[in-house]
Amino acid sequence: MNYSNSSDLFYNGTANKIANVLQAVNYETSLVYQVVFVLSGLVGLSLNMCFILVFMATSSLRTVMNQFLVSLALADSLNSVIAMIFLPFPTEEKAAWLCGLKGFTSCSTMVAQVMSILVVTVDRFISIVFPFNYHTWATQRWVNLTISATWLYAFSVGAVAGIQSLQAWHPGGICLITQIVAGWYNMVFIIHYVGLFIIMAFAYGKIGSIILHHRRQIAAAVAPEQAASEDLKIQLKVTKDVFVVVCTSMFCLGLIPIHLMLYHVTNLPLPKMRLVRNFFMLSNCIFDPIIYFLRFKDFQSAFKSIVGRIVNPHQN
Repeated sequence: MNYSNSSDLFYNGTANKIANVLQAVNYETSLVYQVVFVLSGLVGLSLNMCFILVFMATSSLRTVMNQFLVSLALADSLNSVIAMIFLPFPTEEKAAWLCGLKGFTSCSTMVAQVMSILVVTVDRFISIVFPFNYHTWATQRWVNLTISATWLYAFSVGAVAGIQSLQAWHPGGICLITQIVAGWYNMVFIIHYVGLFIIMAFAYGKIGSIILHHRRQIAAAVAPEQAASEDLKIQLKVTKDVFVVVCTSMFCLGLIPIHLMLYHVTNLPLPKMRLVRNFFMLSNCIFDPIIYFLRFKDFQSAFKSIVGRIVNPHQN
């Protein structure tokens, strides 16, 4: 499909930049690209929905930490759906509302992923650094408010992007979300990502020092707080597993701000890097639920129990 005659070519005086991106759009509409992204999106959606359904069906899994992970899984699920619809099929040139929907959903899910990782990091930091206050502080009311605030903020950012995309669309043109909102979206996402990276470095650095101190205590057979340390051991184990999840997400999402910065500075299309960026973004939606299953023993047990009841419904 050729978009070289798009009326968006001269939007806001960015003719060269948008013309370069049109090369990337044409590059991404190949059959192989479409098949890979649709299949990957289906896998990511299925795995994350499996995690969410197991969580909903098992009351013992409804911990504070797991509720935040479900929020992240929901963001990954929505991102998988968006990847299947919008990345391989640029159909939004046919209607303004599709362009606005792309702007809203794309920005909302990306911000929701970043903010969910932030919430998970803060929760782990408090549980390890302030263990005696954690159980009184992390109430269900606080969890509900935190998750609601996360998604409200994500939808607010997405609404701005969606409105701008809708207003900038022209009949016969394609929806170029990165260019339409380049004046603020690129910088907003980069600031979110860099800010999250700094917070994660501080939080997990502090947690790492506590883990080392805890190991030294065990090695020295210092156990005056044996009763209290059992809960700390559990929290440390959960934190290590969560650390694998958030680091994987940060790595996969890291190519997005790098690509945005390079594109904004060089005005080059970087179609292959754009393709790799999209692939890693979608891979993140697949890796997270796989890590949940491999690292979280409680989830493994609950999943096997549900499968067992489905296969043999008469089993006690």
